[in-house]
Amino acid sequence: MFLGKKKKRFLKLGIISILVIALSGLAIPALAGRPTVRILSFSQGFCWPELFGTSGVEETQRLKQFEEKEGINVEVEWGDETTVRQKLAMDLITHTGRYDILLVGSEAGVNTYGPAGFVEPLDKYFEDYPTEYYDISDVYPQCLNANKVRGVLYALPYYSFGAGILYRADIIARYGLTLPKTTDELMDVLEKLKGALKGTNVYPVTMRAAPGEEPTLDLSGFVYAWAGYPAWFEGGVISPSEIKENRAKPTFNTDFAPGFRAYTDICKKYGPPGISTHTWVDMMNIYAQGKAVLLMPSAINGYAAIGITENENVKKYTKFAKIPVGPSGKQIQSFWTMSSGINSDSKHKLAAWKVLNFLTGKGATIAFAEQTKWPNVPMKSALYCDTLVNLYGLDQIKLNEESLLEANPYYFPQIPELSEYADMIGTACSRVVSGEKTVEQALDDLQIWSMERMLKAGYYR
Repeated sequence: MFLGKKKKRFLKLGIISILVIALSGLAIPALAGRPTVRILSFSQGFCWPELFGTSGVEETQRLKQFEEKEGINVEVEWGDETTVRQKLAMDLITHTGRYDILLVGSEAGVNTYGPAGFVEPLDKYFEDYPTEYYDISDVYPQCLNANKVRGVLYALPYYSFGAGILYRADIIARYGLTLPKTTDELMDVLEKLKGALKGTNVYPVTMRAAPGEEPTLDLSGFVYAWAGYPAWFEGGVISPSEIKENRAKPTFNTDFAPGFRAYTDICKKYGPPGISTHTWVDMMNIYAQGKAVLLMPSAINGYAAIGITENENVKKYTKFAKIPVGPSGKQIQSFWTMSSGINSDSKHKLAAWKVLNFLTGKGATIAFAEQTKWPNVPMKSALYCDTLVNLYGLDQIKLNEESLLEANPYYFPQIPELSEYADMIGTACSRVVSGEKTVEQALDDLQIWSMERMLKAGYYR
């Protein structure tokens, strides 16, 4: 077959292009021979700006020095949270290994992907391949434990938070109130604030109750404080093997109920209008606008509010207090770490390990603290850095440290179905807060769904 003039020209250009590429490759063999470690994450411009710039697409001098020193190319792919989670799931399910470092997060991500073999267990890497970038002794044990499933570590935390209350000290003082140490005292403070603030656009508390998984992190902490244990299944068992061995049934309409009721009651009685649709972003914005006296139990959202507020009183008078103790004698919980792990299908695992240490080590953690001004970091050296101590004072830093040290990361089950449960529980909460269902109706529905889900998964065979 003969080629036309256009096809001949395209062929000629193609040959020239191939030669150019080949010659270019000869010019930079060292760069071409380096392994490339790809990171998948959301929060572009917020995570690691000291490496990727505030736009998230630059390569800073600090990153270039690391790449040159270690002989590794580092690339990051950003997206919104939903898109990133979809890409992560697709990459893991298809075993393509496109992304070497994955944002998994403690809670559902670690529990879903760790035991299933999708992300690498990291303990052996610490033993066999220690790096200068990561000092595990500097990390608060709770922040590591949150990323373990049955004793195996699957991810390293970048930032972290425990439960607490961010509050307006000026308003608390104005009405002669004392910060609550128990949940009974909390209810009393909220009721007094409701009376004192009547007729204003300021509300006693801001929390989250949007449909979906979000409220479950905080609501489960209330369940723990009221029941005294992770009251999702009989006996407080939290692992798949314990549930199977004990044939432990769900307890959503029994021991789970008091904490669920307390959470939804507080939202309904003392929260701002529309709270049944509120996410952590709404919590942050409402507090930043000066429309809430207390923000709880995920105090990190209050620190985020301080960073964006234009209300001088919010900046000047916001303080941190430890979370109250519930009827069981246990504290309300709210614990999470933004964590990353190594894809088990990565083709460059040792290079990915070095990059992971660099992304979550002391240098990155201190840079996060200095950038955000949040005392929500997993390392002691970062929490006590000059920037945070000078801004908040030593007493406030110590209270934040205590909130981490006293936290129990295992206040909910460690099961592969956790993300499904989180979605169902959070949605049940939203429906109660909106008035669509009563507590009893919502929890009966949850109990029925849970039994069907566990039977389907083979827990009671």
